[in-house]
Amino acid sequence: MIGSGNDGRNAQKFRADVVAIVTGGASGTGREVARALTDWGWAIVIVYLEHQRTAEATVEEILAAGGNVVAVRADPADDLDIQRLFAESIAAFEGIDVVVHTTTCSASLLYQNAARHVRSRGAIVSVPAADPVTPGVARQLHERGISVESAPPEDVVSFLDRWRRRVLG
Repeated sequence: MIGSGNDGRNAQKFRADVVAIVTGGASGTGREVARALTDWGWAIVIVYLEHQRTAEATVEEILAAGGNVVAVRADPADDLDIQRLFAESIAAFEGIDVVVHTTTCSASLLYQNAARHVRSRGAIVSVPAADPVTPGVARQLHERGISVESAPPEDVVSFLDRWRRRVLG
């Protein structure tokens, strides 16, 4: 795990009102989403697979702006990696409210774990090219009041803004 809360803590928990996991958060759409959510005061978990230096640079940028962020290397197609991602996210920030999947790689394990770990009334948003949520996982998410949306990259932040206004007030 790379990064820490706004005062340099790495091993201690930081309580944030809203915590978002952002796949692909080190670059492109994911990075823009992570930066926008940081502007709202949300804590961010950036998920990267191959570009550690890019992830480190994004973490440093968000920390310099006063944000709370960690980066976790995880392969969305690896069950143990995704389980570790959620465990490290919860350890760092005491919970998860939102999952933003901005890459086209497999998302089924991400959704399955989100159904177990995202707080009730949370949200999941993914780009249209990502795997769809399976009916069984969709049912689990619905039962917990978790909003699920597929949105073009340019609309991800707008969806989350509507969600936060509706759910967080």
